[in-house]
Amino acid sequence: MKTIAHMLPLATLVFPSVGALSAIGWRRGTTCAWLRLLMLACSAATVAVTFSLVPAVLRGQTFELELLELAPQTWIAFRVDAAGVLYGSTAALLWLLALIYATGYLHGENLPRLYGTLMISLAAAMGLAFAGNLLTFFIFYELLSVLTYVLVVHEETPAALSAGLKYLAYVLVAGALILSGVLLTYAFAGDLTFRAGGGLFGADVGTTTLLVTFLCFAVGFGVKAAVMPLHGWVPDAHPAAPAPCSALLSGVLVAAGAFGLIRVSFEVFGVALLKDLGPMPYLGALAAATVVLAGFKALRQDDLKRRLAYSTISQMGYVLLALSLMGPIATVGALVHIVHHAFMKGALFFCAGSFAHATGRRSMASLAGLADRTPLTSAAFTLASLGMIGFPPLSGFISKWWLGVGMLESESPYVLVVLLLGALLAAGYLLPVVYALYFGAPAEGTNGANGEEPDAPIEGRSSVLLATCAAAAMTLVLGLAASAVGLPVDLAQAAAAAFFGAP
Repeated sequence: MKTIAHMLPLATLVFPSVGALSAIGWRRGTTCAWLRLLMLACSAATVAVTFSLVPAVLRGQTFELELLELAPQTWIAFRVDAAGVLYGSTAALLWLLALIYATGYLHGENLPRLYGTLMISLAAAMGLAFAGNLLTFFIFYELLSVLTYVLVVHEETPAALSAGLKYLAYVLVAGALILSGVLLTYAFAGDLTFRAGGGLFGADVGTTTLLVTFLCFAVGFGVKAAVMPLHGWVPDAHPAAPAPCSALLSGVLVAAGAFGLIRVSFEVFGVALLKDLGPMPYLGALAAATVVLAGFKALRQDDLKRRLAYSTISQMGYVLLALSLMGPIATVGALVHIVHHAFMKGALFFCAGSFAHATGRRSMASLAGLADRTPLTSAAFTLASLGMIGFPPLSGFISKWWLGVGMLESESPYVLVVLLLGALLAAGYLLPVVYALYFGAPAEGTNGANGEEPDAPIEGRSSVLLATCAAAAMTLVLGLAASAVGLPVDLAQAAAAAFFGAP
């Protein structure tokens, strides 16, 4: 049984890889119905395997597997711990919802290419979640980054191709910086294995070397985490990608940058070393600026998906701000917010895709009065929006409560101003959308994409509606059941305990 348990992280890569190979071998022009079912089955199997790991990690078990030795003392290695299961289960479940949504939303001859990319990207996300050392993390992180390009340019419009090129420029430079950090770590620490509750560097490593190494990681991961001023790819890439891909970009792929910085901070450098070096207050200042400035930018966006993209930038700022405090409770808040934000923002992007289909447009004016024709989708958008603002007892309130308590624990009460201002800004850029949906007067020329009459009910296909409502329902479930065993708060507490070397 122990051998089987240690092989489980490999299974989370195998299932989506099987789906990817099937999609690549699918013949053009043939029906995609069976392919869709296969993708859903592989994704559901990944969810099941990932969730099966939760009880073990809550008992304090850690599964490790060294798969391939690339060079002396340099392995492709996997490790299952609470932080990995938290990120991995979030990625797997949101991926399944995105695939369900895609079965009713996406059509065309390029579907096998997109499904193949989605599935191999899922495998990369799971490899990233369960990476046991820096090299393994870097390999899967870069694979995920490059594959995301295909998702961004899927529609092959000039805007999509331009956004994809911009995205590539950002992530390739970021990848070079992360690789530099990995090489410096190996050169001066002699090891790349993640070490919870401590770090890899000895007392003989110079301060300048350590700061340069941390800077490489901070800037490299900061690009994917969209910390300002490294965020430039996000407002273009999210609107260019199809709605289910936008949900994954926002909920999982941007969060990968924050997750990488969390891993490096706690398991490569360690709490004590980073506090001595002193870079975290600077990271905190950038994160605070990101929360506020991105929130103001979101207020000015007329395109709904661009508005949501800037919201993602602002929300990821919370995670990095909490990380910069280097406190146990703030770290729990950061990890929980990654999960809760993934489903709230996933629901919002699912809704945005349905609204665009209903009206043929993505402007604020096109949303006026749309709730009459899309009652369930509008209700889902409202629920997710209230969660994003932080209304109790929704999931956004839970994560922001932990963030706020963590700020007080870290003796940084002034940071609460950023938290509250971010919530007010979220209300400012989301509530007008809700108001427009229910109380706006429909403008002329905002009929559906297929020419429906303005008063015709045009809720999306059943698969689209199912995924949208399920993602929105998570906002309520993760709020009401926040203290339940095995849910994000429980896993985040276990992960933070490991990071800080506590029982």
